[in-house]
Amino acid sequence: MCRLHPVALAILLVGWAPVKAQDTAQPAGGYVDQVIEGLEPEVLDDAQTYDYDKSGWSRFMKLETRLGTQPFDDQRSARLGYSAYGVLETPNHGTLSLDGNYAPEDGEGTLTLRQTQMPISGGWLANHSLGYVDTPAPGITRLPSRVFVPTSILEGLSGEWEQPARGWQFQAATGEPGRLEILPATGFQRLPGRRTVLGAQWRLGADAAADPLGLSLKGWTVAAQHENASGVSNFETPRAPEDVVDADASMLALRFEADRYRLKAHAVNSNNSALDGGRSGYWLDGEWGEGPRQYGAGVYRLEPGLNWANLPMVNDVSGAYLRASWRTRQWSADTSIDWLRSISGRSNDGFYSTTGARWRLGRDSSFGAGFSIRRFDGNAWSGFSDLRWGNDWGTSGLRLDLEGGVNRGSAQQISYDQEWPVPQGWSLNTSLGLGRAGARASTGQPAEDLWSAALSVSAPLSSRAGLRGNFSTENGSTGQRRNSVNLGANWRIDPRWSLEGSYVRTTGRSRTRFTLDPLAPPETLENTSAYRSFFVVLRYEWQAGSRSVPLGGNAADGGGRIAGTVFFDDNRSGTQEASEAGVPNVTVFLDNRYAVRTDNQGRFEFPFVATGARTVTVRNETLPLPWSVVDEGQVRVDVRLRDSTSISLPVQRSE
Repeated sequence: MCRLHPVALAILLVGWAPVKAQDTAQPAGGYVDQVIEGLEPEVLDDAQTYDYDKSGWSRFMKLETRLGTQPFDDQRSARLGYSAYGVLETPNHGTLSLDGNYAPEDGEGTLTLRQTQMPISGGWLANHSLGYVDTPAPGITRLPSRVFVPTSILEGLSGEWEQPARGWQFQAATGEPGRLEILPATGFQRLPGRRTVLGAQWRLGADAAADPLGLSLKGWTVAAQHENASGVSNFETPRAPEDVVDADASMLALRFEADRYRLKAHAVNSNNSALDGGRSGYWLDGEWGEGPRQYGAGVYRLEPGLNWANLPMVNDVSGAYLRASWRTRQWSADTSIDWLRSISGRSNDGFYSTTGARWRLGRDSSFGAGFSIRRFDGNAWSGFSDLRWGNDWGTSGLRLDLEGGVNRGSAQQISYDQEWPVPQGWSLNTSLGLGRAGARASTGQPAEDLWSAALSVSAPLSSRAGLRGNFSTENGSTGQRRNSVNLGANWRIDPRWSLEGSYVRTTGRSRTRFTLDPLAPPETLENTSAYRSFFVVLRYEWQAGSRSVPLGGNAADGGGRIAGTVFFDDNRSGTQEASEAGVPNVTVFLDNRYAVRTDNQGRFEFPFVATGARTVTVRNETLPLPWSVVDEGQVRVDVRLRDSTSISLPVQRSE
């Protein structure tokens, strides 16, 4: 369990008293089903008919027993794991939740307690977490920017307090850094040291009468953040004294928003015991436009050795950029250019530019193309074009990818994707590719011809059971090969019990891909070799209490369901192809208030959401690098009463 610093615990136990309990009685004008004359009632599936306890506060519990193997366990020994998740909605203490895992064979586990949106005196709202937490940050520092500031996961505690009407925010967190592990039971791989984070934000001139919920960001907003790292290391087991360092970093952010333009400035200063003296950096981002045309410009200067409390950042570069985008119902186009200079002189002055456009030819057809070029710290380029059209066989896609550069070799690939017409509830996608990759002097990879194929299918066996599968293969003329199989099945035994299984098998290694963008964050995903894993989950779910308050709604509002997938959009098409996998363990937010994590297939669900327009968001800080969100990671959805809305959220590699 967590070992908590007493000073940090005192930060959370601030002397604010909960507000007076609110009246939980439902309004007289609540939602009532209307009977339509002459319409036969819908016959419910047996799995949906069960006694539901409507008394008391809304509450939910999920218990799981998991049996499986870890992906990189050479002995392939099966391990048992247990997990528990519970939520309790209270009228005056916010939403209380528990998320725990335990692996008896290892004697280890995780436990996280959360309290969100607790009202306290003076119009404040509080969010508290104890266990395994993402480091918090002021709101404006989480907005997309040309420069990425890294974050970490802590075993400790965090708190966030906000006064929406006055535009105030405060954040604090402390704990031991580490990495989350996955099935069969989620664990935590600790790294040395301790990290402590403090943050604050103030929206100047906030008008409580005009904006009592604090939804507007217009006007001036100022924020500050500081992180201290004591005895930390990038190695799980440091081998030398110099592998352990003390570091800290501070950031000041200022933002102004008007009707047609937005400005945001950041200044960072960092200190590290492994470096002589401090390092600093700044960047300024501006956006303006109206309607379909939007523009952006900015400048940045990041000194050599700059880091965020020993977390790697892009450094040793200064420059300026311009960008423009155009969106209509038929056309979309984006272009940008960076002028770059190395502060230390390790590279000649240069530039990085990217351009892309897509034209919707009809309801089911479109054409897109793009090109990127880099002339800084190594010359390289890449380009693509793709055509999509509807036909008697469903939806087809033809794509051409080209790339080249010094010490990178050249590569060409043409691929054909097909989404086949199948009965409702089914899905069938296939992909075929042919290509050639030149020799790479930097990695020693020889030239070779390549071919690839992928198949993705999901099939309902009944109203209670279904199968899904993904198969892919990549083969080279030199003998390099990578094969992947991902099979899954689920069975809803009754309204509360379900069974789910998955098998993953991967062999070989893919060719290394390079990132063109010189400001892309350092990559954290490894190009892994062979592994095998499986797991079986027996799940029990129980729900009770008043259903009158859906997420984001008011008492007696009706609700619907949102379910979706976050996936690696490897070819930047915006559509999940047969060869593109889901992103596991990523945090997804509903209306920036409620959060869930994706499972190992990249899936997530908000089971009971208020009807109307809702915003689903993925934030960059929870993604593996160098992948990042598209269009600020937000999707607007219209939730309908008793309906299920399915969405897909792509994340793309920084080019």
